[in-house]
Parts: sequence; C-alpha cells; structure tokens
Amino acid sequence: MTIVDLKQRLQEKISQISEPNLIHNKFVRPQRLMKTLTVIEKKFDDSENTQPLDEKIFKTINHLKKNGFGDLTRRDLKNLAWALGKKLPSENEKMLFTQLGKEIINYFSKANFDLLRLVYFPLLYTYFSFEQKEVDKTPSTWILLRNILSQNKSKLFKDLRRPKPWMTTLIDHAEILSDQPTKKFVRDFLQDNDQNKISVELESLRISASSWFWDDLIRSAIKSIKTMNEDEYLQNIPRFLVLLEKNKIYTTTILAALLERYASTSQREKVHEVLKHLALDQWGNPQYESLAGWNNVNADTKKMVIQWFVRADLEAFFKLFSRTADVNRFNYWIKFIDQISFSQIFLGPEALYSQRHEHMSFRHLNRGRLKELIGSTPSNNAFLLKIDNVYVIDFSDTGNACFLFNILPYKEISPKIHVRDLKNYNHKGYIDKLGHIGSWGERFDQRLAEIGIFANLRETNKYSSINRKNY
Repeated sequence: MTIVDLKQRLQEKISQISEPNLIHNKFVRPQRLMKTLTVIEKKFDDSENTQPLDEKIFKTINHLKKNGFGDLTRRDLKNLAWALGKKLPSENEKMLFTQLGKEIINYFSKANFDLLRLVYFPLLYTYFSFEQKEVDKTPSTWILLRNILSQNKSKLFKDLRRPKPWMTTLIDHAEILSDQPTKKFVRDFLQDNDQNKISVELESLRISASSWFWDDLIRSAIKSIKTMNEDEYLQNIPRFLVLLEKNKIYTTTILAALLERYASTSQREKVHEVLKHLALDQWGNPQYESLAGWNNVNADTKKMVIQWFVRADLEAFFKLFSRTADVNRFNYWIKFIDQISFSQIFLGPEALYSQRHEHMSFRHLNRGRLKELIGSTPSNNAFLLKIDNVYVIDFSDTGNACFLFNILPYKEISPKIHVRDLKNYNHKGYIDKLGHIGSWGERFDQRLAEIGIFANLRETNKYSSINRKNY
C-alpha cells in the first residue's frame, strides 16, 4: 500500500468519527507524525527518481538495439529516458543528439500519457543536464524534448494526488520550459536582495551546476545591462560584481558589459575604482597598446578607463604623495585629459617607502605601473604624460622645469629611472624646457600650441576660473 493510500484511509477514518468542522477541536494535530510523514514522502520521491547505474542504462540500450521497442519493460523505458543525457563509450556525443537518441525521443513524443507520467522526471532531469555548448545550435531533438515536457506538465500536475515539489516548481515557473527560460529569473536576480533565492526555488529540479540553464541565466543578466536605465544600472553594479566573483569564467563578459555601459552614462568622468582596478588585474594597463585584453571593449570605453588612470595618477602625484607640489600644475595638466593616452609616475624615496595607509594602498593597487625616481631629492617625484605624440615630464618639487620630448627619453622596461634621463637636453627626442615662472600657464599654452597641442575648451574654462582665484 502506498503512502498516499494510507493517508487517504486515515482521513476517511477520522471523518467517520467526527464532524469535519470539529476535527481540529477534538484531536490535537499530530505535528511530529506529520513531520515524519513529510520526511518519508521526500525519501520515497528521491528513491523513485534516483538515476540508475550506467551499466543498467547501457544494458537497456543494447537490448533496444537488438530487439527494438517491442518487449521493453516499464523499467527499461525509464532507463531510456535517463540514457538520453548519457554518452555511450562508442559515441562522441550524448545520446539525445545521436540517431538512436532521435528514435527514442520520437518514441516518447508519441507515447500515451501513462508512459509519459513514468518517464517525465528522467526526461526533465535530462533536459537540464546538457551544457551550453551542447545546445548552442538548439538541436531539433532538444527542442522536441522541451516540447514534450511543456505540453504534458499541466496534465501531469492535475493527475497527481499529491503534487511533488519539482512539479509545483514547474507550474509556478512556467517559463522554464519556454524559449526564454530565464527571463523572469533575471528580473528576480536584479530586484531581490536574496542572492540565493533562485537556487533555493529551483532546488527540487536538481539542475546540475554545469547546466546550460545557469549559463543562460548569467548571459541574459549580462544582456540586460544594455537595456537598464542609468540609475538602475549604477545601482546594480555591486550585484554584477558579486556575480563575477562567484562565476570566474564569465569575468571577461561581465567586466566588458559593465565598462561599456558605464562609458555611456553621465558618470563616465567619475572614476569607478573597483571597475578600474578589476580591469587592470584582468587585462593589464590600458595605456599599453600591445595588451590584447582591451580588445574586449571598444576604443571609446578604453579611452574612458585610460582617463581614469591619468586622473588618478595626477591626483595622487599632486595631492597624495607630494607635500611640496604646486597644485596649479594639476589644474593645468588636467585640461588635456581627453588627449592623454599614457601616464607614468616616478616616485622618490619618501613616497616609495612611505608607510602611510593611503600611500601603501595606492602603490598596491597600481603595482606594476610605478617606477622609482633616483638621483634626485628624497621628496621629489616626477610624472610623464603623453599628449598626442609629445611626452611631457614635470616634477613635484618647485624649482624644476617641465621638459618636452617627442621620443620616450628612457628605457621603458627599466623599473628605476635616473632624474638626468628625464632632463636630458642631448636626447634626440628633446623639444624644449619650460620654466614655471610668472604667468607660466599662458606661456605653456603658447608653446604647446606651436607644436599642435590645444587644451579642451571646457577644462580650460575650469582652469581659468581657478587661476583667477589664485592670482
């Protein structure tokens, strides 16, 4: 006698000795018994849908090849449903995608409902068992499998005396068996604070970790970045960063999508530190043309990130490391930020070995991007900016002139640069030396204009207003 029948007979006996509306008044509800019953039911369901050993499945396949469908038992037919997600030793792909698999799925598509009820869960499990690469071309047999499941789920649900958890999940989330299986889940993922809610909801379906379903969910979520409004996108950046952290294989796809979307917002000039340093760790310094990782985003997005590094470098140089730096120089050079394709900081001993937290943090986040300045005073630092095809070198300590070159004046691979290399009058790429005396900003503008460099008008206006306050 099944558990369902026992439960039904118990209810009948109770109804015979008491009026239905007084049952719960006359008897204490057997909580422990009901809990035990739930546990037993779960164990029964699990055993009913336990995947058989491969040997039994392969034995059934061999029997089918020899004798056809004619004398297969109900257990054999259930084994065939499990077999569709298996790869035979002699095959290069899983059964569903072979000629024999096509015959099996066609057989089930024409089967009566009694047989479908028997094999439904194995077919459902098989449906989710494939990886994304196996269903990328949406093979006809996989679509037929989905159709069988979709067309019979409502009838199966109504036919069951006690709906099973996985069946209830299918009814509650009907889109799972559609051609947009993760659309609703993407919305839930973006709106719900519980990061694990989706996994909990789908637990009864026993979807494997390598299933196409999770891949589709993540890729659909990434695609949604493009259609979000700006506020929604900015709000959801942390959630996508968590998704990236948990799913490393999607790092490039998620990072590229986040950066591309950020570049189209009104916040693009505002440095997003997490995205900036994540991109640096993944693809290297965007200022180096040879790094192929930056081909994952378009040129304008790459330019945005370069400007993040330039702005951060200038701010660190003038406001973080250099106590003696002339801040007016920061206001001047930031005018050219949209034309700067490369920046380099050279730190003197004080800045390089400082134990201040903010100094250590900057050096750690920019490891591999900084060089050591030698041969100068301990407090002196230097920076280099490439504006169009001109290399500009300036220093933090007052009393140092600015130098212009059209060829990099030092060996790029060297981690230590002597100050004389940055002030080399005899270098073949030397253009000029500009002193910071009087209204030096106007003289700089004039000299740079002579070699074809003009500041951004919007940034120039900012600079002019600052100068009016300072002079």
